[in-house]
Amino acid sequence: TRIEIERLIEKGEWDTKEQELTEMRKNLLDKLQIKHDPIDNKVILKKLDKLEELEKTYGKTLDKLENLEKSDKEKLEKLEKLEKLLEEIRAK
Repeated sequence: TRIEIERLIEKGEWDTKEQELTEMRKNLLDKLQIKHDPIDNKVILKKLDKLEELEKTYGKTLDKLENLEKSDKEKLEKLEKLEKLLEEIRAK
């Protein structure tokens, strides 16, 4: 039971809004000697959500940068080909 409750706490599934269960949960945590501060968990979960949003934003930005880099490489290759053609034309 203790392991399952600790797992639920870690996943953020232990805290519910149902008032009737709050006292029972508190008593159960006391009996099993599990320390749990729902406010801390909420703060941690909010920070985790923000970090996940940042990760998505950074992922999108990284994709854009990779696309720009690919585009720049293609442009550079085209310029190098044009430069070779120009040199060939000048050599004739």
